[in-house]
Amino acid sequence: MALSSPGIGSNLDVNSIVSQLMQLEQRPLTLLAQKEAGFQAKISAFGSLMGATSALQSVASSLVPATGVTATDKFTVFKTSVADTTIASATASSGAVAGSYSLEVTQLAQQHRLATSTTATPFSGAGGTLTTGGTLTITLDTQAGSGSPSRTTGVTIADGATPEAVRDAINAANAGVSATVVNGAAGKQLVLVGDTPGSNQFIKLSGVTALAYDPNAAPAPTDTFVQSQAAQGSAFKLNGIEVTASSNTVSDAIDGITLTLAKTGGPTTLTVTRDTSSLSAGVYALVRSFNDFSKTANDLGSYNAATKQGGPLIGDSTLRTAQTTFRNLVGSVPSALSGASLKRLSDIGVSMQKDGTLAVDSTKLNAAIGSDFTGVANLVSAYGGAFKTAADGMVGTSGLIAARTEGLNASIKGISKQNESIQQRLVQIEARYRKQFSSLDTLIAGMTQTSNYLTQQLANLPGSGN
Repeated sequence: MALSSPGIGSNLDVNSIVSQLMQLEQRPLTLLAQKEAGFQAKISAFGSLMGATSALQSVASSLVPATGVTATDKFTVFKTSVADTTIASATASSGAVAGSYSLEVTQLAQQHRLATSTTATPFSGAGGTLTTGGTLTITLDTQAGSGSPSRTTGVTIADGATPEAVRDAINAANAGVSATVVNGAAGKQLVLVGDTPGSNQFIKLSGVTALAYDPNAAPAPTDTFVQSQAAQGSAFKLNGIEVTASSNTVSDAIDGITLTLAKTGGPTTLTVTRDTSSLSAGVYALVRSFNDFSKTANDLGSYNAATKQGGPLIGDSTLRTAQTTFRNLVGSVPSALSGASLKRLSDIGVSMQKDGTLAVDSTKLNAAIGSDFTGVANLVSAYGGAFKTAADGMVGTSGLIAARTEGLNASIKGISKQNESIQQRLVQIEARYRKQFSSLDTLIAGMTQTSNYLTQQLANLPGSGN
């Protein structure tokens, strides 16, 4: 009869034997786990390489002019300054021209202000209300109405509306006009003020007869509203030349310059200068991102003799291709610069060092920018385009690094399938081992019982004591 617990009665440690045998059988799983860990380490390393390459790609892209924009225009930045900042301020675009201007502000634009008349108030209904409402059309225009209105808004006014109700309806309409109610000595007056100063912000009202206001209408209402401040534009002098504008913000008096007038006064001096820092900053940004990439790549592919440890991508072909591609770009001439006087990075002070990094000779760079701004701008843009194209081929969805990472992920999936297959086989192997050793256990236990029985019988035979 077999024993219920393996090894009992036979002194055979079946569980220990099976456990040791299964440890040997599980060695392929250990090897697969080590292999997967290696793949995971490479995926992580390629992520670092991807990040460094993407950063270089981003900087390179920022050096490439948009379609229809020249490299000179892209890097041309002008700075403005006004000697008396209480009179005006100024900003510049790429269309500006360096120079100095005398500025004198003689008139500021102002908002249009209206108030309902105290002698013929429109709120003549019971309890000081508006007898008849309707749709009040608010138009912002020049007083003469010679051009297209800058804004037109319809506001619903209820019959029997109070001054406060009219005020709230106008303010809720976002019509470019602010309304308030002033309760003065002669009673309540509705006050309208244009939100924006300017000669093209004249307030005209129509649609509700009691609230109509348009001096050009025939016949013109003369007593519904009283004008307390006329809408007017600005006036100033530039180098003694008189200039008028519809508002206090003027962008068409000087090419590329926007003036914001703050108060009357002057003359003061407006100075426009070219700022070359944008171009030099682009050069330093490219050099810095290239060096960051180089350090990351070197760390991933280096070997530490002291620790006898190699980087996760040591000897990897993808890493070598990326390093070689960018290094070759530094020494090559982009096709766009084939006939230019400045065609190599070394021409503007950027050179390769012994450790594979780039360095900038600031004196040579500044001299090049000062003597040939357009040439340096074209060179920087051309190299930006070359580095961008190379980086695109590495970090794009079908790029070199992405393809390699995808391959590693596929290998990990293959390992996962192998792992599952081996796990299933190990279950069967363990079951077979246990069956075999359980049979052996039963056999040994039976033989032990037989041996004990024979020993007992032999001991009872006559003369067995001799």
